[in-house]
Amino acid sequence: MKKLGLGILIGVVTVVLTAGVALALPSNRGIDRAGQVSQAIKDGNITAPPEFVMPYPPQLSENELTKIIFIRYAPGVAPICDNDGVCEARENWKSCPNDCPKGGEEPTPTACYAFLSGSKPKWNWVEDYYYSTSELGTASAWATLVWNEATSATIFGSGVSENNLWGVYDYKNSVSFGDYLDPNVIAVTAIWFRGKNIYEYDIMFDTNYFPGNVDLDTVVLHEFGHGAGLGDLYDVVCTGNVMYGYYEGVKTILGSGDATGLQTLYGI
Repeated sequence: MKKLGLGILIGVVTVVLTAGVALALPSNRGIDRAGQVSQAIKDGNITAPPEFVMPYPPQLSENELTKIIFIRYAPGVAPICDNDGVCEARENWKSCPNDCPKGGEEPTPTACYAFLSGSKPKWNWVEDYYYSTSELGTASAWATLVWNEATSATIFGSGVSENNLWGVYDYKNSVSFGDYLDPNVIAVTAIWFRGKNIYEYDIMFDTNYFPGNVDLDTVVLHEFGHGAGLGDLYDVVCTGNVMYGYYEGVKTILGSGDATGLQTLYGI
């Protein structure tokens, strides 16, 4: 009878200790007891441990993300002021009072690269993209290879032939032709991000310019730079870079600023 009681006691202690370990690990690894993604993982501050089975990357709703749109204008028609509240290199308080405080001067350029925001959001997992035509499929495959080869990380996945809507947050990175509302726009890229994570990009090339005198490969390479997490450049000292905001003809080789910006995000 004593032996039986001792066996039961040992079994109870073992179960309690085992349960204690199982409950302690997730709270230290960024996952709660229900197996949900923690806030730190959603914001990209920590990475989920591989031994846990979980929905990663987390599929956040659109209202949990920040959406920005990059607009590429045709040569000679780009507006001087964005009226976005940011005093950029090409603006000053006299010409763009909505963006630059009175008395402010054009900022001194320090480097020919820019990011989506101060948190430097990037891809922390690899996703495929969906192209609408074979022409875009070929150009996108080349452009993503150029960016992927500029760093040791893999930024972009493979291309999939499938037509999807631009500007709709649907967990699919779409690359398509379309007709943007402004007739002076060559291409637009919408990006959704949160913290240090990018969750989706959609790229659209305006059919008013393709085919035409605008080089598709050049514009595709630029737009995928946004998809990787890079912003536009507007200082004239940065004209040799792919991410320069104005279209100036064929430019299919990354500049030093392009490479430095990308490697700042993803490593050398």
